[in-house]
Amino acid sequence: MPFICIPGSFHLVGRTASGKPAGLEPDGDSIHFRPDDPALLDRLERQPGGQKFRLSTIGSLNLRMEGIDALEIHYTPSIKGAHRSHQPRKFADAARDALTGLLDMNPVPYAQPANVRVKPPVPVDGVRGAILSRALDVHGRPVSFLFAGKAPARSGAEVRLGRAQLRRSLNYRMVAAGAAYPLFYDTLFKALRDELADAAIKARGRKAGIWRADLGKSGLKAASQADLEARAVIFPKLFRRLTDYFAEGNAGPGGFIAWLAATGGENDQVMEPSGNFTHFDNVVSVKRGKVALRYRPEEMVFISRK
Repeated sequence: MPFICIPGSFHLVGRTASGKPAGLEPDGDSIHFRPDDPALLDRLERQPGGQKFRLSTIGSLNLRMEGIDALEIHYTPSIKGAHRSHQPRKFADAARDALTGLLDMNPVPYAQPANVRVKPPVPVDGVRGAILSRALDVHGRPVSFLFAGKAPARSGAEVRLGRAQLRRSLNYRMVAAGAAYPLFYDTLFKALRDELADAAIKARGRKAGIWRADLGKSGLKAASQADLEARAVIFPKLFRRLTDYFAEGNAGPGGFIAWLAATGGENDQVMEPSGNFTHFDNVVSVKRGKVALRYRPEEMVFISRK
């Protein structure tokens, strides 16, 4: 299925029900977008059991960027009573600032001390651009390639995204800058995965951004959530699963792989570089208290929820 071109604007500030400015919470792979024609969102595929999109008071909604995964600034496990957590803020904040920088929105003021929510007023907001999207995720967010400035096609056009056009996207530019990891699902065409993978390999070779500190292959010593917040410059999908594990009251990483096997189910199915299908617990290792990935992020393809 082709992508749908949806022009609009990117936003850092929304409104309360009473009309007061309210800061939003962008991060390195999500930001609010207001479509010029919200009816185009009705053409996007919706996952079985997934939520419908919901527009904010300014007519915007949060996006999920296709093909990338940036360090978490405000991840909340689904376990009742769990608190928000984050990966090392130096790198997580740098990813967020890279995205807003590509949109020429910097500098962005944030409310202290958490430095997570935008603090109005902002110097720049409502930057013009467009998204290419085919589907909503389970939370009702358009899974999208983002473009700053001129839209890559007319409004509502069906686009078969090629490599050259992909390189214009903010998704590609984030990976190429070392600001985000590649995260591939089987719904993304192989040619596009290959182009993003090549960008990640080159960024890692230059030790750009996250690749200066990535512990995905060498391993992360993680006995607690505090360890994750202090040192976990790792594939964010692995961070989220470790955070869920600790949120359930588990201590130390010794039982992590067994926990993954018991809780992952169809949501953690992955294709290895060999082409074989397995589950996430089989691509994670725990040795001498260190958690690591057996493969690089661009070498894995996750199976989408059907």
